[in-house]
Amino acid sequence: MPAVVVRPAAPDDVGTPGLLDLLPDRWREGDNRRSLVAVSGDGRVLGHCRGIDNVFHPDSRVYVTELLPDVELAPLTWADVADALLAAQREVSTLPLHLKPDSDDDRLVGLCARNGGVLVQLMPPWRYPVDAALQAWAQDHRRTPDGLQAQVSGTDRTEEMLDLYVEHYTAQHAAWSPAAEPAVLREENAPDFVPGSSGSFDPRRSTILVRDEELVAQALAWPPEPDGGVEISLQCRPHDGPSARTDMESCLAASILAAPEGSTLLIDSHAGEALESAMLKDVPRPEGDLPDTWTAIVAFPVADGPTPISLSAGRVPAAAQPFAAALHSGR
Repeated sequence: MPAVVVRPAAPDDVGTPGLLDLLPDRWREGDNRRSLVAVSGDGRVLGHCRGIDNVFHPDSRVYVTELLPDVELAPLTWADVADALLAAQREVSTLPLHLKPDSDDDRLVGLCARNGGVLVQLMPPWRYPVDAALQAWAQDHRRTPDGLQAQVSGTDRTEEMLDLYVEHYTAQHAAWSPAAEPAVLREENAPDFVPGSSGSFDPRRSTILVRDEELVAQALAWPPEPDGGVEISLQCRPHDGPSARTDMESCLAASILAAPEGSTLLIDSHAGEALESAMLKDVPRPEGDLPDTWTAIVAFPVADGPTPISLSAGRVPAAAQPFAAALHSGR
């Protein structure tokens, strides 16, 4: 491989044209951030990477990388620089590094395949236009088998909603990416449950289901993305209880019916979660009219670090099998 030198990012490296996210290296307990740069033989900064502690998942770090748009200039290739950065970051990290490649990003998929990435999770395409088919599904799923119906959340139960969010998030991730302690999750997520604050859930479009005066399920509508899509995340208690699916369906149905026709909902789900997958598989989504992009969570193991928990092959849907295979074999 052509010579690529990787070193800690210096303050003078910040502002390199084409590398908008480059930050200087630092090392401290808590929020550890190692920032490295790849440099060519003539001293040109070609790209950078960071390993960032994840307060929500303390057994892993988020891997961020960015390369110059013209890094394909001979004799170096994008892969040369990307592989060198990842290798160097793995050497200085004590925790596995997590990357989220999309199925249409050949470069990141190849990076995962060449460097022994472990497939931890898959997220299916999540764009659902609010059309007649989706509204019809919602009308059919408004009520639970015991006759309950989800309602718009409002702001009267925000503390209970935060508790439910933390409880569900902990259970949801236990099998594949253990979450931080509930007290930590509650503190970190609390600002998102202050109605009216930046980043908070929308109490006019979020929905809740109450049974015997207890909050048992909710669908949280988050602030619109730049393209206008609104993310919907679903929670219930107990996580895999006998009424979990129908309770969440009632909340999702109410959120759909509260959304303007023609808008887009971004419904979050994970292939590794059997109940989520079964539920979303039955929610109508136009065939062929939307991007079919899957997203993966891939872990890069590090020496003496926790062993990443791989996604069972049996939980990889048929539609995602080519993507999963590419993450292991390259393209």
